[in-house]
Amino acid sequence: MTEKTTTMKLIVRGIVALLILAPSLVCAQDRYGETEEQQLECQEKISVYRSYKKQKDYAEAYVQWKKACNVCPLTATENLVRDGVTFLKRELKKPENVVRAKAIQDSIFMFYDLRMELFPETKRNPNNRCSVLSLKAADHYRIYKKDGAAVANALFKESIDCLGAASSPATLSTYYVTSFYAMKRLEEEAEAKAKLGEMLTEYLTLVEYIDQGQGQLDSTDTKGFEKFEKAKGNIDEVFIAIAKCEDMVPVLSDKIAADSANFELKQKVLRLLNQKDCTENDLYLPVAIEVHNESPSHPSAYAIGNEQAKVENFGEAFSYMEAAVELCSDCAEMEKYLLKAGKIASFLGKSSTARSYAQKVLAENPKSSEAYMLIGDAIAGAAKQCDDGALGSRLAYLRACDYYSMAISSGDEDIKATAKKKLNANSKQFPSVDEIFAVGKSTGDAIKIPSISGCPCAGESTTIRVR
Repeated sequence: MTEKTTTMKLIVRGIVALLILAPSLVCAQDRYGETEEQQLECQEKISVYRSYKKQKDYAEAYVQWKKACNVCPLTATENLVRDGVTFLKRELKKPENVVRAKAIQDSIFMFYDLRMELFPETKRNPNNRCSVLSLKAADHYRIYKKDGAAVANALFKESIDCLGAASSPATLSTYYVTSFYAMKRLEEEAEAKAKLGEMLTEYLTLVEYIDQGQGQLDSTDTKGFEKFEKAKGNIDEVFIAIAKCEDMVPVLSDKIAADSANFELKQKVLRLLNQKDCTENDLYLPVAIEVHNESPSHPSAYAIGNEQAKVENFGEAFSYMEAAVELCSDCAEMEKYLLKAGKIASFLGKSSTARSYAQKVLAENPKSSEAYMLIGDAIAGAAKQCDDGALGSRLAYLRACDYYSMAISSGDEDIKATAKKKLNANSKQFPSVDEIFAVGKSTGDAIKIPSISGCPCAGESTTIRVR
């Protein structure tokens, strides 16, 4: 038996004894020891090992730390148990310690447990135990890899349940990653399915925590912001891998059936279905209606409006889309809601309303090809309302094509082909050479569209082209 192994065993035995005597040590008059001699020696040895550690002489710091452990109660300072993990992790990496790796690993997690038991809260961190638990989880996953994912995942969950949005970005993302690997190792189909359902609904909670965490950062904390963005990216990557509509819907349906009174669950499910555009199923509309009736929100209003639009019940659909826009305030989905409301308004012949929604989109996103398309459609659909007995209607088609051209040049490849087709179709309604000659105009001239009530582009200018 080597000297190092003997020393480690003595430390471990001392710690076990400390756990038994911990209550009396905590009540001692001085945290550094029961006698003045012990207190002075303890403080000296802590100072010595900490000094070596600050100088990054970790080998000597480890030697002196062990001496401090032999003298001091571990309740003397949290650093004593925290640094124990630091030193032991370094020892674990040394090739010569391969044989006793298991003993070192056990000691690492024992020190984590000691730290949580002896220092569950501190002046700086009232939730110290929960924070340390996340560190223990991270090291468990780091040391045991995928084989330890289930244990690490359970530790992460306990920490996140305690800390909520105060959890670190690394904790939030690694929790979701370990959830994935823990699910993959479940042999029972029912257990794997339940874990999948948990992951689907937890995704929204984790993303919400990340948003809240970013919101608490100082505007100059770019590194902090990047950490949250990286965590969000990792979580999204896992979510995309597991969240397929055909898999999601049965799992979420079973989850709601098993907890039908859980309104918060239904809210999360609805947001999830909206986010993944999983609307072609029997779960979507009933959940949306239940959520909206209980507590009207922009996701539920959008969901119901979207479904009503599919069956061409545009009047009802428009009312819900208007509600979605109103309830959204400054939510991330505002652009989607405005565009959808505008398209339905266009179907209903509400050209000015459709255009108003599109302009709100362009105010925030000047490159929105969909908004340009929407304005073009609104003008083309109401071109006859611009008829002044001369070129009025023809000019409206010219103006509509101006917007289709903007949609083409905005760079959205998904919209370009449709915009080109509409431009070609509506260009057949351009004025003829004879028509522009009759009003004293030529190709290329600028011309103002007559101000006629009901004309969606009244007062605007365009350039004359001919068919």
